[in-house]
Amino acid sequence: MAIGLILISTLLHAGWNSIGKRSGTSVSFYMWATACGMVIFSPFLFDVWRDVLQMPTEFWWLIVCSGICQTVYLVGLAKAYQGGDLGMVYPLARALPVLIVPLLVLGAYGHSLLSIEDIVALILIFLGAMILPVRRWREWHLRAYMTPTVGWAIVAALGTAGYSFTDSAAVHLMREQGFTAFQAGSAFAVVQAGGIVICMLPVSLLLFKESLFGSVFNRPGAFRSVAMTGVFIVGTYLLVLISMSMVTEVSYVVALRQLSIPIGVAIGVLWLKESLSMTRLQGVTLMLLGLVLVSL
Repeated sequence: MAIGLILISTLLHAGWNSIGKRSGTSVSFYMWATACGMVIFSPFLFDVWRDVLQMPTEFWWLIVCSGICQTVYLVGLAKAYQGGDLGMVYPLARALPVLIVPLLVLGAYGHSLLSIEDIVALILIFLGAMILPVRRWREWHLRAYMTPTVGWAIVAALGTAGYSFTDSAAVHLMREQGFTAFQAGSAFAVVQAGGIVICMLPVSLLLFKESLFGSVFNRPGAFRSVAMTGVFIVGTYLLVLISMSMVTEVSYVVALRQLSIPIGVAIGVLWLKESLSMTRLQGVTLMLLGLVLVSL
């Protein structure tokens, strides 16, 4: 069940990233999209809101940390898409947390459930991501990674690692309080979305000096793009949160979610008309090998 939910979420995740790349790369775009998703999925909170309010203080601190990490992720993503294409930014932002999250788990709990085969698979995924910025092997140089686009993609990856770790702890805490997997995942997704909007509002207005409405809704069909992206953002992560509550090692969930990488690259080539170099194809293939190993 957990694997099935993750596979569905990968399709939705690649979809909303492609919409975001094509329709809007501002921080406020993702803020409004998250707000729309929160409103659309808010009915899932109606039956359990009293139980959510009674959650211990630890839960609410995790909500705060999650909102901050999600803001870091979405800001990094928006800025990376301003300077790079989907086929490079998306795999980098998705693959790097595969290595970061196990390190966080090991540091927090002192042990990991990952086997040697799992570690090899994670390294393959990481190496595949490192190949993506290289246009040609004979031109490989450390400078290929010294760009603002790669830097913002790394920021997005750090945010992903942070919220994956905190959110796993939060949904397991909800399960311990008697929530079902669906109740925990759906309720947390809505509450978390509210926390993200609260965190992103001052970042958009004060840090990046963006117009609250003009930079997002000044194009034909803008509201439709925002609403659709919001449904995909919150709906995708709702499925991931439910799957997180079903497993004991969050690193597996983070790794399997990277199946969205080749999907994102394919969308970039077929829909956004981005080029597909041989090195990029080799990098994606290496990631797929790692994903197969993880799934086994």
